[in-house]
Amino acid sequence: MKKLLYLLPVILLLLSCSREQEDTLYQGFVDPPAEARPFVRWWWNGNHISEDEIKRELDSMKKAGIGGVEINPIAMPDEAKDIGTEPVKWLSEEWNNLLATASQEAQKRDMIADMIVGSGWPFGGEFLEPDEYLQRVLVNRISINGPAKLNMKYIELLDQVDEEHSIEQAESNEVFFISLVPVNASDESQTTDLTDHYQDKTLKYSVDEGQYELVYGILQEGHRKVMHGALGAAGNVMDHYSSEITREYLQRLKKISEDTGIPLSDLLRALFCDSIELAGANWTDEFLKTFKEAYGYSLEPYLPFVFYRSHDGYQENAYKADFKEELKRVRYDYNNLLVDVFLNNFTRTFQDFCTENGLKCRYQAYGIPFLMGMLEGYMIPDIPESNNWIYSAEMDGPRWTWSKGHGYMIWNHYAAAAGHLKGRKIISNEAMTNTRGVFKASLEEIKQHDDMNFISGMTHSVLHGYNYSPPEAGFPGWVRYGSYFSPQNTWWDYFDRWTSYNARLSYVFQNSQPLKKVAVLGPTGDIWSKVGLTRTYFHTHPWYLHELWQPLSQNGSSCEYLNERVVREAEKKDGKLIYGPMQYEALWLGGVKSLHPATAQAIQQYVENGGKIMMIDSVPHRSLSLQNASKNDSIVRSVFNNLRKNYPDRVFSVSSPEDQEGLMEWTREKLDQTGVSRDVKISDPDPGLYQIRQRKDDRELYFFTNSWRNKTLQFTAVFPVEGKTPYVWNPETGEKHVYPHSGSSSRLDITLKPLESLLLVFDPDREGEAAPGQMKVDDADYLEPGNPWELTFHHTNGEEFERTFNTPKEFTSTGDSLLQSFAGKVVYETMLEADGSHSILKLNDVNKGVTEVYVNGEKAGVRWYGNHSYDLEPYLTEGKNKLKIIYTTVLANYCSHLKNNPTAERWTRGYSPVPQGIEGPVRLHAKQE
Repeated sequence: MKKLLYLLPVILLLLSCSREQEDTLYQGFVDPPAEARPFVRWWWNGNHISEDEIKRELDSMKKAGIGGVEINPIAMPDEAKDIGTEPVKWLSEEWNNLLATASQEAQKRDMIADMIVGSGWPFGGEFLEPDEYLQRVLVNRISINGPAKLNMKYIELLDQVDEEHSIEQAESNEVFFISLVPVNASDESQTTDLTDHYQDKTLKYSVDEGQYELVYGILQEGHRKVMHGALGAAGNVMDHYSSEITREYLQRLKKISEDTGIPLSDLLRALFCDSIELAGANWTDEFLKTFKEAYGYSLEPYLPFVFYRSHDGYQENAYKADFKEELKRVRYDYNNLLVDVFLNNFTRTFQDFCTENGLKCRYQAYGIPFLMGMLEGYMIPDIPESNNWIYSAEMDGPRWTWSKGHGYMIWNHYAAAAGHLKGRKIISNEAMTNTRGVFKASLEEIKQHDDMNFISGMTHSVLHGYNYSPPEAGFPGWVRYGSYFSPQNTWWDYFDRWTSYNARLSYVFQNSQPLKKVAVLGPTGDIWSKVGLTRTYFHTHPWYLHELWQPLSQNGSSCEYLNERVVREAEKKDGKLIYGPMQYEALWLGGVKSLHPATAQAIQQYVENGGKIMMIDSVPHRSLSLQNASKNDSIVRSVFNNLRKNYPDRVFSVSSPEDQEGLMEWTREKLDQTGVSRDVKISDPDPGLYQIRQRKDDRELYFFTNSWRNKTLQFTAVFPVEGKTPYVWNPETGEKHVYPHSGSSSRLDITLKPLESLLLVFDPDREGEAAPGQMKVDDADYLEPGNPWELTFHHTNGEEFERTFNTPKEFTSTGDSLLQSFAGKVVYETMLEADGSHSILKLNDVNKGVTEVYVNGEKAGVRWYGNHSYDLEPYLTEGKNKLKIIYTTVLANYCSHLKNNPTAERWTRGYSPVPQGIEGPVRLHAKQE
C-alpha cells in the first residue's frame, strides 16, 4: 500500500503528460497547420509568370506565416510597369505546367493551393459560343397620353433604355416583348400585346384615349464581360443558369491533368468561385417552359410586370389593389424560380464537379446587384466563403463600424449559418478587401477587422491579397487590389505576428462547435415579392433585422439567420429548433408578413413542442405564391391566430425599437421575454464589446473582443459553467495560463484594453499555473524622460535623415516636407533616469504604427495594436538608461507624394495626409499596488 502511495504522484504525472500529448486542440493551437493559417489571393497579374518568381514569392509568403494560396490569374493592371515579359495563356500547356510548379512548390513548403475557376470574375472566356452567353431582359417604361399614334423605330427604343444599362456592350439586343398597359390596370388581361405591331424594326400603333405605359423588354445576350480577364479566359461571361454550359466550362479544367499528367486533386485542395456579379442576368433559354412546369400557369401575360431595374427593384404604381396583390405573388414566383434555377444549374453543378474530381468547392454566394438565395447558396459548397471589407466604412472612428448598405457582415452571418447547419469545419472569408485604402491599412486595423470576422462566425481568412510582382516591377510593383500584403510594405517584418495570432484562433474555431441561441427569420419572401432580389434593400429592411447579431452578442447571447426551408426541415423537440448540429432556443421573426403554408405549420409544430417565437412588427397572415393563394392564405392566418390564442406564454407579438439607440436595451428585454438563456451574463454590456461561445468535447470556449481603439472595458462575466477551470489561451504566444479568480471559477472580473481580445477555455483539468495579473498602472504617478529626443528616419526608399524633438509629436503636420512624405522606420532615442519606482512606459498615441522598445540594448517587446505600454522593470538599471523606440509607419504618405508613378497615383487618389509618429507625452509610470 505504501508503495502505491509513493507511486501515485508518478502515475498522476504520467496521466497528465498523456493528456497533454493527446490534447490535439491545444497542440493545434500552439502550432497551427497550414489549413488554419491565413491564405492569400495570389493575383497572377497578366499571367506574366515564371518558375523562378513563383518560387521566390512562395518563399516570401511562407516566411510570413501564410498557409496557402488561391491562384488567381487576372488581367495586368493598366498602369503596371512593363518589364518586357510576355503573358502565358490560361490553360495553355505552358500555363498548366506553371500551375503544377506553383502547387508542388507550395506543397514542399507545407502550403496549400486553391485555384479560381477561369480568370477574374465571373466564369467566362473568349472561347464561348453565342448560345453559351449570359442573358438578361432590360425593361423600359414610357408614359403615353392617348389618343396618340406610335411610330417608334428600334433605335429609338434602345436609346430610351435607362442609362444604368449598357446597350453597346452586349453582343446582341432584340425586342423581347412590347405591351401597352393602362396606368391603373386592374388585371393582366387589360394589357395589349403589341408584338404583331412591331414589324421591320418599327412599332406602329394607334393608342386610344387614356393614360398608359408602353412597357417593352430588350433581350440581351453577352451583356456581361469577364472582369479583368487574363489572356485565355477573358471575353463574354457564360450562362450561369444552364447546367450543361456550366459543366462544359468546368470540364475544360481537365486539360491541366492532361498536360501535366497529375490529377487535379493532387495539385489543388479546392476550386474557387468569386462573388456572383452577373450584371442583372435574369433570363435563360427555356425559362418560360420551366416556369409553367413549376407553377402550373404561364408567365407570358405577366412579362411586362416581372422585370425590374436590377439595383432599384420594383417601383410603385397605380394599379388596382387586387392586381397589385396578384403581381406580388407572380413576382415572388418569378424571383424564387430564378434563384432555384441558378442554384440547381450553377452552384450544385459546380459542387458536383468538384466532388467528382476529388476537390473541395469554395464558393461565395453573395453578389451584385442580386443576392441569389444566400443561405441556400451557402449550404451547397464544401467551403462557404464570405467577404470582409476594410476602408469601406470610417476607419478613424473610436470603435469598429461597418457599411450596412454594402452588407459584408450580413454575408458573414449567412455563410456562417450555412456552415454551422451543415457541420462545415472551414467557413472562409475573403478578408481585408480594400479598394480605398490600399496603402493605409495598418496591422492594428487588420486585427480589428479580423476579430470581427471571428465574432461573425468566420474560421479562415483568405487575404485580399498578394500581387504577383517581380523585383523588376519596382515600387510598389504590380498592384491589382488589396491591402498591400507585400514584402515592400513597411510593416511586413511584423506581419507574422498577426498571421500567428489569426492561425491559432482559426484552428480553435475550425475544431470546435459553435453554440447559438436565437434563430432569426427575415421577410425574404416579402422582399422578393415587393422589391425583387435587389441586394441593398435585403440588407436594410427591416432596419434592425441584420443588426440584431450585434446587441445579442453584446448582451451575452447569439443568433443565426435561417430561411424557411431550414425551419421546415428542422426537428422540433423539447422547445428547441434542431438542424444538424445546431440547436436554437427561440425563433424570432423580423417583419415577416408572408410565409409558405408548410413553414407556418412547421412553426406551429415547433410551438406545440415547447418552442417560443417572437414576431416583430407584424404577424404572418398571407402566403407567397399565386398557386392556391386563397387556400394557403387561410392556412397561414389560421396557424398564427391559433398560436396567439392557445400559447400566449410562448408566442409574443412585439414592436421594434424606435431607433438604433434603443436596440441594445430592447434586445435585452426580448431575450428575457422569450426565455433565452445567456451564453454569458455581462455586467456592463457595451456597444464595443462582442463575444461568441464554442464547445469542444468537455471544454467550453469563449472569445471576447474589445473593438474600441482607445477605450478600456471592465466588466464581470458570469458563465453557465460549473466545476471547470478557466484558462487563458494566448493566441499571440500560444501559451496558456489559469485565469485569475477567487471563489467561483465561473465568475470572472475581466479587463480588455483597446482592441484586445481574450480566448477563455473552461477545462475540467484543475491543474495549471495562474496567469500573471493585469498590470495596473498609476496614471497620476509618472516621470517624463528628459529631452532631447534624437530621431533617425530610415525611409523605405533607402534615404536617411535626422531630426531632434523636445517631445515626441505627430510629425506629418509639422510642415517639414521630408516628414510629410515619409514612410518607413523611425528610431527614437533618449535617456531615462531610473529611480526604482517608475517602470511602466506608456506611449500616448502611436497613430496606428508599430513600436519596438529597447532599454540599454535589450529588447523589451513589440506592440502592433491598441495600447503601447511596456514593463521596463527587468531592463532598467539604477541611474541613466538608454531608451530606443523603433516606430514603423504605413506607406500612405510616401505613396501619395510619388510622382510619375502611375500605380501609386491610382491607389492614392483622394488620400488625405495620414497622421504619423509617436504623439506625446511619453511617460514612465509607477505600478499601482
